[in-house]
Amino acid sequence: MIQRIQTIYLLVAFVAMVVCAVFSFDYIGLGIGALVAACLSLYTIFLYKKRTLQAKFSRGLCFLGVALICYQCISYSCDYSQKDFVCSVAATAIASLCWILATRGIIKDEKLVRSLDRIR
Repeated sequence: MIQRIQTIYLLVAFVAMVVCAVFSFDYIGLGIGALVAACLSLYTIFLYKKRTLQAKFSRGLCFLGVALICYQCISYSCDYSQKDFVCSVAATAIASLCWILATRGIIKDEKLVRSLDRIR
């Protein structure tokens, strides 16, 4: 079941967080947070046999994404380029959206498996 659409969403989120880390290299805390989110996103892909745990990780990553966006808005000041700020926030927003969609897909799969178990 590794070929699910959630895998695609989590991979896109991984790439988006790596892009965020690249554009936020001036802020060490933000870069580390983005890399941690990227690694957790990649780790979440391999939890496909434990869908409930995968859904919990995905929800946690959603909250981490929102926290990173808030941190970005607070930490960026006027002396850095607007391009870096926009790219970093956009990448984090894309990752957060992908995590939300992945969570929906994981829950949908879990409901499907439970309904099929009930029929047997």
